[in-house]
Amino acid sequence: MPKQHITQDTPFLRTPDMYQIENDAPITEYSEKSLDLIADARNGGIPDGANAFCSVGKEKRGTVQMQLFAVVNPDEDRFVEVGFRSHGCLAAIACATVVADMLTGKTVTEALEITQDQILEAVDGLPDGRVYTLNFAIEAIRALVGDYYLRVKGYNLAQLDEVVPCERMCLNCIITENCSLRDERVDQELREAGEIE
Repeated sequence: MPKQHITQDTPFLRTPDMYQIENDAPITEYSEKSLDLIADARNGGIPDGANAFCSVGKEKRGTVQMQLFAVVNPDEDRFVEVGFRSHGCLAAIACATVVADMLTGKTVTEALEITQDQILEAVDGLPDGRVYTLNFAIEAIRALVGDYYLRVKGYNLAQLDEVVPCERMCLNCIITENCSLRDERVDQELREAGEIE
């Protein structure tokens, strides 16, 4: 008689815009502040009139994805409203929540000055095995600003590289396997070469 495969139900936290499968880092490894941020997730979703978007993450040992959506005032280059969707671990949700808060009201230049340490402090620490989500948070900010410059401001690659330089194969780039800005750079390069419209 063949051996039966038994599947287990996996507990999860679900809101309309994000979910986390709780099978890796125990919830006890998160601070109360982080858990409050995750439970509240007040910036979850896509704000009306969003004109900038990014998506960053990885797929090894399960998908972790952080997406940011922003309404940016093109006259002031200032974030008016920022929302997010996150898929994967609790740490990614906590970081995305904090980043959405931090970006609101900042100019795109000020946004690029946000550091991993500031995000880590804002979430009140992360489990050791989830600290890599800070890399996603920083890359998400860079990708969101880059998307704004390309799609709203109409920058070419040379102009984009002046404000959001791309260090190919840097550590953050390697950790962040999937990056919407990396994809947009390729498309922009093809457009500038006349290979696509």
